[in-house]
Amino acid sequence: MPTTYRYLFVDLLTNQTLAELPITGVAFTQQLNQAGTLQGHILLGGINTEQFNVNAATQPARNAIFVDRNGEIVWGGIIWGRDYDSESQKLSISAREFESYFEQRRISTTTSFTATDQLTIAQNLVALAQSAPYGNIGVNVGVETSGILLDRTYYSYELKTFYNALQDLSRAQDGFDFNIQCSYDGSGTPTKTLVLGYPRIGDVYSVSNPYAPVFQLPGNIVQYVYPEDGSITANKIYALGAGSNEGKLISIAQDTTKFSAGWPLLETQSNYSDVTDQSYLDQLATGQVNAVSEPPAIIKVTVPAYAEPQFGTYQIGDDARLIIRDIRFPDGLDEVYRIVGLSVQPGEDGPERVTLTLTLTTN
Repeated sequence: MPTTYRYLFVDLLTNQTLAELPITGVAFTQQLNQAGTLQGHILLGGINTEQFNVNAATQPARNAIFVDRNGEIVWGGIIWGRDYDSESQKLSISAREFESYFEQRRISTTTSFTATDQLTIAQNLVALAQSAPYGNIGVNVGVETSGILLDRTYYSYELKTFYNALQDLSRAQDGFDFNIQCSYDGSGTPTKTLVLGYPRIGDVYSVSNPYAPVFQLPGNIVQYVYPEDGSITANKIYALGAGSNEGKLISIAQDTTKFSAGWPLLETQSNYSDVTDQSYLDQLATGQVNAVSEPPAIIKVTVPAYAEPQFGTYQIGDDARLIIRDIRFPDGLDEVYRIVGLSVQPGEDGPERVTLTLTLTTN
């Protein structure tokens, strides 16, 4: 089955379609709880750039791009950079998913929440960012809740970015997943929606729900890479908050189960200079030590887009079963992993392939 890709360029504030342009050398990624990226280039030689509206449609920080694959939007984000080479007549485009907009916006008015659901706080932060004049990029927010009630104050003098506020909320103890998903509405207009999941986004593999995509070698895996980095491991965290000298807030969290299992003491420090609440700092420290107390088991596997399970039947956040038997795993690896990232190469000069970033699930 042939794959058709279309690249739609729109005005960020109005969502008006400005052009549909031919892009080559495309690669795009999706990442859980952070902004994925897109790179590609437009060969200006041989096309009428004025007729195609190339210059106006590709302005960095003003325009967005949606990737349509066989009639479905599979990626959307903001153009942040372009670079033209006169010798090759190539205009290179770089973009990041819509989460990146909130890195460029700051909480400039003191905003407080008391006994408020953490997902409601996240929704209100996105809504607050978009309530500013010329700040509404059209991200719809829902009404999801988690049952986790928090007290939070964001002081104007901190000028914390909305993105960092979302990340801190999601990474704290009992945090959540977030993602801005893009799709067509009923009239065929691209839309953007903030999706929040507690305790997570995606389909969970379990005895009662055993239907998960399967990636295996020998089988549908073309290649895999298995990096292991113990240098980022820590079982004792020193989290530093607001204040100075003897008055600086500090929280210490450790995973003592690792010591009884034979691990050495491994320490690290994190700085949260804008955090003035001790209980919030404690939650951040606990969430971090839970995430890094042993080397992360991450595997990147590359699969054909049209081999079962086909690209589009799974998404970031989903569980997947990974089966490998080779010289690296002579006894066989058979574990449930979670898809936390996707990298897609449309395959202009070869087969369309997807590289999945998988990490061991704790469910």
